[in-house]
Amino acid sequence: MSNSYKDFIAMDEKVKLLNIGHGNMVLVDRIIGIVEASSLPMKRLKERAFGENLLVDATKGRKTRSIIITDSKHIFLSALNSKALNERLATGKLHRTASQLEFEEGEFVS
Repeated sequence: MSNSYKDFIAMDEKVKLLNIGHGNMVLVDRIIGIVEASSLPMKRLKERAFGENLLVDATKGRKTRSIIITDSKHIFLSALNSKALNERLATGKLHRTASQLEFEEGEFVS
């Protein structure tokens, strides 16, 4: 029996992952909220999570547009805006990459 991650996902079809950009995934069941990163309270939340070693930067050096808050108190930073992430959750297009979205919508995703 293999212990690879792909085998685990294939065995449990109830596991849902949200692509938050650049191939980074978050478990949908663990997400409490998705918020815009531009407000001062969210910047404070980001700084506090960094100090407590609970910050995961998934932006690959790009501007942080949204913050994903999980039930484990981890904070994920994403270069995708919260509207795009919420649409992925609502439509069930959880695993779309930026290039797939660009192709489908005819719009450049940075």
